[in-house]
Amino acid sequence: MAKAPETARAAGTDDVILEIDALKCYFKVDDGVVRAVDGVSFKLRRGEILGVVGESGSGKSVTQLAMMGLIPMPPGYIAGGKALFEGRDLLQMRPEELRKMRGNKISMIFQDPMSSLNPFLRISRQLEEVLEIHTSLPKAEREARCIEMLQKVGIPDPARRYRQYPHQFSGGMRQRVMIAMALLCNPTMLIADEPTTALDVTIQAQILELIRALRDDFGTSVIMITHDLGVVAGMSDRIIVMYAGRVMERGRTRDLFKEPSHPYTIGLLRSVPRLDEGGAHTTRLIPIPGLPPNTAQELPGCPFAARCPFTEARCREAFPEPRSYAEGHEVFCWRADEIRAMPNDDRAEAAVRKAEEMSRAS
Repeated sequence: MAKAPETARAAGTDDVILEIDALKCYFKVDDGVVRAVDGVSFKLRRGEILGVVGESGSGKSVTQLAMMGLIPMPPGYIAGGKALFEGRDLLQMRPEELRKMRGNKISMIFQDPMSSLNPFLRISRQLEEVLEIHTSLPKAEREARCIEMLQKVGIPDPARRYRQYPHQFSGGMRQRVMIAMALLCNPTMLIADEPTTALDVTIQAQILELIRALRDDFGTSVIMITHDLGVVAGMSDRIIVMYAGRVMERGRTRDLFKEPSHPYTIGLLRSVPRLDEGGAHTTRLIPIPGLPPNTAQELPGCPFAARCPFTEARCREAFPEPRSYAEGHEVFCWRADEIRAMPNDDRAEAAVRKAEEMSRAS
């Protein structure tokens, strides 16, 4: 995997622009209440790239959508917490205030570039609309700004492509258009939700390099949502690992890859090839057994307990208090100290035994 960045490149590394505190976002369904996000907390610093990883359904995207007021209500609702952006709580803003914030100071790149653009409108109309809403620029200046941004994101012949329809662009080019749209107002924060999901490997690398370069050029803070550990290894300064709507572990990227301390983080890393361990062909991949829990049911303990090879009685009774280590590395696991003291081979052996045990039980 690529080497992770050492630190945030902004001058003020400790300058927090976003603080999520105990955010809870629930959904009312026929079976009860789904706790999609259940007490998530984290901070984002100026000029930093923060990776958010976890399985599908872990609450990565819902956390960001809830913060931006994009959750349909009902069935969703905010059950508690704060989302302080530059000192103001986004969750307490009126809808019109949030609309002024979205696309201006906070922008989001959505998962699927193939369906994010309106197929009936030219690219020019969709880009200019952002500037119409958030600025007072005259039409000629709006057009010049849009074409300039298309050029910055690497679209060839931008003046001509600017007047085309989305179907005339490839998937990678559509994603570049979405990035250009997100950056038109020089946002303070950019949320990239699985920005490379529908793209081939070559285009993925180009898009990631583009996001990194734009962060360096504009000083924009980035939240990178992904299930791809390889992406966050090479892109992010810090990582939070989510599972079943909760944060399991968080810390600097290099610390999480060098010393993963939550069984779930270890499971994620052991289930994908690690080129830094002598090559993918020499490392046995160990899948995480079982399935994520039903978050419509109340889980008093650790939600990973049923799949964890290190579970004991207290894991099912109460959610763990965080264990803190160097440089803001926090682990929500009762046995984190013991796990950190184990050799990697012992951790892997425990994971194999758990997988075999659950396979026999099923």
